[in-house]
Amino acid sequence: MATKTISLKRTINAPAEHVYHAFTNATSLREWFCDGAMVQPRVGGRLYCQWDDGHALMGKYTALTPEKKIALDLRGDEEGDYSQCVITLSFKDDVTSLQLTDSSEGKLWIKTADECEANWNAALDNLKSVLETGIDLRLARRPVLGVEIGEPKPGDEGVRLDGVTEGMGAREAGLQQGDVILSVSGKKTPSWNAIGAALNGHAAGDKVKVVFRRNGKTMNATVTLSARPVPEVPATAEALAEIVARKYTEVNRDLTQAFKGVSEEKAARAPAPGEWSARHVLAHLIAEERNLHTWLADMIASNEPWYDGETGALRIRLDAVINGFPTVQALLTELKRNEAETVALLNALPDEFVARKGSYRRLALRMLSWPDHAREHLSQIVTAVRH
Repeated sequence: MATKTISLKRTINAPAEHVYHAFTNATSLREWFCDGAMVQPRVGGRLYCQWDDGHALMGKYTALTPEKKIALDLRGDEEGDYSQCVITLSFKDDVTSLQLTDSSEGKLWIKTADECEANWNAALDNLKSVLETGIDLRLARRPVLGVEIGEPKPGDEGVRLDGVTEGMGAREAGLQQGDVILSVSGKKTPSWNAIGAALNGHAAGDKVKVVFRRNGKTMNATVTLSARPVPEVPATAEALAEIVARKYTEVNRDLTQAFKGVSEEKAARAPAPGEWSARHVLAHLIAEERNLHTWLADMIASNEPWYDGETGALRIRLDAVINGFPTVQALLTELKRNEAETVALLNALPDEFVARKGSYRRLALRMLSWPDHAREHLSQIVTAVRH
């Protein structure tokens, strides 16, 4: 039976160690190849990758030679035979030469080989970009609606907006804070990731239909997609930590001001049954900061968890935090203590982690916007204490 073989080459300005890591570590695979991954990096170990659009790739490692060779049997989630994928690496003069072959006798695989080759080409281009610059081309090239994501409320069935960005498509189309996006371009959007998946294949300037709910009424708008800004990140861990510490100081000043003259009774009072009191908001910020510490440690160890849901808004957890810190001042002090721990973690980021440009850039981008999360809750605190 005839065998079809794909053969591709790349030169990557990164150590072979980093390239090998990119094919054998779940955290790294998410940064250039897929949206979620689980791997067992040993001969006979399993590999599973999935994308937000619902398709998946699975297989097992058949050969592993650190910094030199990775071999896998692979198949998609459709019926079909496995293909044999082999990646060989050689390192010289600070450049890694990569050769990838993927071959199979399977009828379905041969039928879709051209599509497979195009997908591998795009993936290897992204691998090169992530390892050399830290930039994930899947995100950099994906356009945006121009929205800010807020905290979900029971029954939302979509993505609640905390705001819309000046000068971008969503604002021009009339979307506003509090709207809940139900679908984009005909695809349901139960989560933020689903919005990103719905924009795959689109470019800046394209028009998409957005269905949303406002005050219980379902509406729709045509949004012109905007180009995604490509922000700069600090070159060093110390510079990143300094910026984040300054942002924490600024937002903590505003948080303290929001509670000025507020009694403990008012701070503990919820605006309505089932809603958060101002103390619950502070407990939420503390819980999320603690979650952040776990994520930072796992990122440093290349062991990022893959969660089905978030726990920072779990009411039982917020009540437990308040039980441990029963006054506003105690909660504010605990929040600042956790923020100081965050800054200390950033200051101590190992050089070898910063050298993994994809991981460092992803961490840095998250941290540069992280203090804004507390600022987004300021209006919620003000509303609660004025009730």
